[in-house]
Amino acid sequence: MNEQTKAESSAQSPAQPVSVVASAGPALPEASRTNYKLLFGIIAGAVVVIALIVGIVFLLYTNPGPTAVIRDIFIIALAFTSLFIGLLMLVLIFQLQSLIALLRNEIKPMLTNANETVNTVRGTAVFVSDNLVKPTISFASFIAGLKGVQQAVTGRMKTTGRRSGSKTASGSQTGKQP
Repeated sequence: MNEQTKAESSAQSPAQPVSVVASAGPALPEASRTNYKLLFGIIAGAVVVIALIVGIVFLLYTNPGPTAVIRDIFIIALAFTSLFIGLLMLVLIFQLQSLIALLRNEIKPMLTNANETVNTVRGTAVFVSDNLVKPTISFASFIAGLKGVQQAVTGRMKTTGRRSGSKTASGSQTGKQP
């Protein structure tokens, strides 16, 4: 396109933005847009938490009497929390023990039965292969060999199927492949 044609096409549709789409290569993710509201909320939350910590430390430092009481309350709460976590650990140990028993008593026998079934199927396949398939193939090849000897002796070679490019009765070639 020359410059005059470009100017005319842009003058015809000034309200439509021109977009160029590159189709070569894999699609790339869009440039990430910064969510300023989320960023502002995180920064404001961090500032509030820091201000609360500084205020609590200042109040506890200026009033040593209430500080000792608050410290004792937190120590008692920590002891109850430790006791609760210990009880949960005991429950977890018992649950783990029951899971191990389940695996040992129920899942292991099922896997053993599945393994036995696979071995039986393998044995059956070997038996069928040795006693049915191999003799059948041997017999079929023996018969084919006898037919080949007969044809060689009698001098007649029988072809099966048509070759590509052979003429039909009307003299035209068929386009079919064997």
